[in-house]
Amino acid sequence: MAFWDILRPVTNQAVAFDFFTSIIIFVLTLVLFAISVLAYRRTRSRRLLFVTLAFFLFAAKWTLNVIDLFFSPGYFFHRAANNVFELGILVCLFLAIFKK
Repeated sequence: MAFWDILRPVTNQAVAFDFFTSIIIFVLTLVLFAISVLAYRRTRSRRLLFVTLAFFLFAAKWTLNVIDLFFSPGYFFHRAANNVFELGILVCLFLAIFKK
């Protein structure tokens, strides 16, 4: 028995609710992206532009995840592609934090 076996029941529950959590996260990312666009339009801050780009990448990633739920027989959005989106999100947030 491995030490991560205690997480199996939690993982099984997460898999059971995957469809619903994916839809909820998708809607929340669209709302956050819309809010960040409105905030950027108001201030035109360069930092806020990077935050908006990060939320755009986040929304695009979850759009592909939701499309994958409805139109794909398997998972066409590979982990490597997911990692590229997350790297872009982290770079945008890093630039937003450290940009003068």
